[in-house]
Amino acid sequence: RPTDMRDRSVVELQKRFDVDLVQAQRVARSALWLYDQICATSEPADELRRELGWAAVLHEMGMLVSHHDHHRHSAYLLAHVDAAGFSQSQQRRLGALVLGQRGGLRKCEMALTDPVFARQLLCLRLAVIACHRRDDPDMQGWRLRVRNGTAELDVDGQSTPDPRTQYLLREEATRWERSPSVSFRLRALANGNSAALTACQVNAR
Repeated sequence: RPTDMRDRSVVELQKRFDVDLVQAQRVARSALWLYDQICATSEPADELRRELGWAAVLHEMGMLVSHHDHHRHSAYLLAHVDAAGFSQSQQRRLGALVLGQRGGLRKCEMALTDPVFARQLLCLRLAVIACHRRDDPDMQGWRLRVRNGTAELDVDGQSTPDPRTQYLLREEATRWERSPSVSFRLRALANGNSAALTACQVNAR
C-alpha cells in the first residue's frame, strides 16, 4: 500500500501533543486484536480497522491540555485540528470514537445507532480498560465474538483480570445497559478463579 498522508499526520499529531507513545501503541494493539475477532467480512475492513487504530493511538492527545476529562479535549482536538489527508467527516468520526473511550455513553448516543461504530467503540473502550494500569495486559484468554447481533467477550480463568479490571468491566456493562441505543449484560463466572463474560448488543433497537 502506498504511503498514506494520514499516517504521517497521525505521527505529527502524536509529536505535537506529546502523546505517550508506549501507552498509545499498547491500547491500539489491544483494540485491534479485539476488533479482528469480530470484524464483519462485508465491511470495508481495512479502512475501519485503520480508523480504530488512529483513534487508539491519539486517544490521549488531550492530556496535554488537561488530565481531567482528557477524552473530551482529545475529541475536540481531533475534530478541529488541521490533519492533512483526513476529511472533516472522518475527523469527526475519530473525535466521536475518542470522546466515547470512557465514561457514560449518552454523549455518543446518536453515533451508536451505527452498529459498525458501536463495534469500533466497544473495542476501544475494552482496550482502554485492559490497559488501565499502563502496562501490557494479559489478553490471551480474551475472546470476542458476535452472535445474532450480540458481541460477547469471554475471559477464561487462566488469564483472569485483576480485581480493578473486573470492576471496570462490570461498570462497563452497567453503562451499556443504560444506553438507549444499546443493551448490555454482564455475567460473572466463578470456578475457583473469577472469570467474566460480557455481552453487548451492537445493533440499534
